[in-house]
Amino acid sequence: MATLLANFPAHHRSDRAFFAVFIAACWLGVLFGFFPASGARIMGRADYVAPLILHIHAASFVGWLALLTTQILLIRKHRADLHMKLGLLGFVLVPVMAYSGLAAELYSQRFYIQRGDDGLDFFILPLFYTLAFPSLAIAALFFARRDSSVHKRLILMATSVIVGAAYARWWGRALEGAFGDDFWGMMANTFTGTNLILAAAVAYDALTRGRPHRVYLLCIPIILVGQLLCSWVYHAEWWIPISRELIELRLPLSY
Repeated sequence: MATLLANFPAHHRSDRAFFAVFIAACWLGVLFGFFPASGARIMGRADYVAPLILHIHAASFVGWLALLTTQILLIRKHRADLHMKLGLLGFVLVPVMAYSGLAAELYSQRFYIQRGDDGLDFFILPLFYTLAFPSLAIAALFFARRDSSVHKRLILMATSVIVGAAYARWWGRALEGAFGDDFWGMMANTFTGTNLILAAAVAYDALTRGRPHRVYLLCIPIILVGQLLCSWVYHAEWWIPISRELIELRLPLSY
């Protein structure tokens, strides 16, 4: 992995502004993507009473963004020492986010299937998020004390994966209306938010360093392949019975 760092400037005077814009874009997606559903739940208009695991998932997700926001502010204040200490919370948040997201989706899927609302094809998406986010986030934590340039780009990619789900809730139906919901249509209506953030990150490196960081060149193609596989599985007839079996898993706090 040392080759990822060869001849690549770790810092640029515009980095703080770029990551400030990045975290603002994350909060914007969450606000418009999840607030309508959260507001409906607070007002008692949700389809079902939220189980404990859903509250844990929401709290851990917001906690991740709050932690990331705090970390960016600490670097701006030249408090790298506190930044490193606070970053240890990530070792707790990442597994909680991954598990609670999957368990909450299992609960939701079982509820809607009992009502005859068959959305079994959708279940491939939380499986993708459960794999992609912790893989990137744990790698980022591994590099926290080794190289900041790798660390912060892995954090960006990990966060963009899950924030993309918020953007899909916000504008997914509009994009579906424009592009449909076939193989490529799903790529547009589900993953546009993530991919716009990733494209902006690559463009930023190209503008400030003359080329993208190699960690982007390594990981972004893997993310894109994962997205393509998601769309393929989503539209495959053989996936439905497998999905039906999977959602019957009785994980702790998922029922």
